[in-house]
Amino acid sequence: MSWLTQPLQLYRLANKKMKPANSITLFFAAAAFTAMSLPRLVEAETDARTSGQRSLSTSDDEKRKQPDDVSSSLTNCPSYGCPILPRDMYFDEEAQEALKAIRNLQVKIEQREEKSGGLEDTEVDNLGSLSLENALDRLKSAGGEDQATLTLIGYKGGKVEDQINQDRAFVISPFLIDQKTNTDTFPKARLMGVFDGHAKLGEFVSQYSVSELPKLLSEKIHSLPLDQIENDEKAVKQILIDSFVQMDKAAPAELSGGCTASVVLQLGRKIYIANAGDSRSLVATFQKSTGRVNIVYLSREDKPDLPDEKARVENMGGQVYIPQRVGASSRVIYVDSYTGVQSGLAMSRSIGDWDAGNVGVIPNPIVEVLNIETLKNIQTEEDSCVAQIDARTGETTMDINCITNGEEKKDDNSLEDDVEVFAVSATDGMLDFVNVEDIARNVAASLYLDEGPHPLSACEGLISTAAAGWWKSKDGKYRDDIAIAISKFDS
Repeated sequence: MSWLTQPLQLYRLANKKMKPANSITLFFAAAAFTAMSLPRLVEAETDARTSGQRSLSTSDDEKRKQPDDVSSSLTNCPSYGCPILPRDMYFDEEAQEALKAIRNLQVKIEQREEKSGGLEDTEVDNLGSLSLENALDRLKSAGGEDQATLTLIGYKGGKVEDQINQDRAFVISPFLIDQKTNTDTFPKARLMGVFDGHAKLGEFVSQYSVSELPKLLSEKIHSLPLDQIENDEKAVKQILIDSFVQMDKAAPAELSGGCTASVVLQLGRKIYIANAGDSRSLVATFQKSTGRVNIVYLSREDKPDLPDEKARVENMGGQVYIPQRVGASSRVIYVDSYTGVQSGLAMSRSIGDWDAGNVGVIPNPIVEVLNIETLKNIQTEEDSCVAQIDARTGETTMDINCITNGEEKKDDNSLEDDVEVFAVSATDGMLDFVNVEDIARNVAASLYLDEGPHPLSACEGLISTAAAGWWKSKDGKYRDDIAIAISKFDS
């Protein structure tokens, strides 16, 4: 069996913490994994690689000038806080070297521990040509121990150096509603999400969204009275919807293009998940005493063939194409006003896509609300909170335990301390080839197990697995852009 289909067992100590039935597996095999899962599609020159999310070449097509580079700096942060933004795990040479150093360091630590039974901190720092401290410092703009985000540019035909990454992502923690009032008494806030651009100029729409949405949310939430920010779910849900709609109206989509938007917002004890399009976000729990990982909510893919979506499109004069081939996506048929060509959009909600908007595609997200304390207080063997996910539609049916107020167990601090809450947002470039259960288990291991991978390594491994899936499925002729963002959520 090849490495593509045989996952590796998680580090030994991690398995000791898990029940045998809940053993976590990781989908990457040290340095060779990245190299093998990202085959060189053409003999590209070394200098074709660049950092960040720009196209690999910006000199040959001035008509399609790239949006500003989204590789982040921790200086000059916006008023809403300092975002971490994804680095390209393969074409960003500095990021690739640092990720390789982190992986190799973990392998060396395990090998040393097998021989000697343990390592001192000074010994860890001296392993490898690039120290762990230096590697993590190089990648601090993309994450750390509590959150991380990475991306991988896709391949859509032609020269490697001409490829453009249309995916964007961020994690902002803390997310500042108002810097002046962001004190210890102000509700804890964080924001994360992914934005998958599509069609010509879709990268401009996704870049606009990743830059504009945090500002819109911060300003609108700040307008609420302090007690409403944490307690008025209806008001916050409406702010999320209004912000998506406002982004859609102002997005740079005059010619064509659009993007998905899938975000997770924490305000104090409340978690809001807002989704438009076929990217997805999940919220999950990890129980330290048992090692159980439960997905408590998964946003759906907004596909045109879903009954409510299809009805809306048709009521607005649109047409939904439903293919006969299994696995192919349904599409909203529209005419591109710029080219006059009939096209099909593989989602029923998005930001931008104005031509498709004329026939029923809307930016309004579906918003769900969870309570962190409730999630922490009901994750027991007898009374757990597990979302039921419809295999056909992707719809999440909320377990009644997920939406109770948890008051009856609120005093059980030992139980609350045993359960951790985290979230993942990912584009369909990953979700098409890695199932959400494996994503949740691997992310949980990286965030909470002492001997699990670093969160950045977990993101790298999951992206590599998806990339290998694309390579195998499409014979190396196509790979979608891939982006993921992960974060702890605590109250």
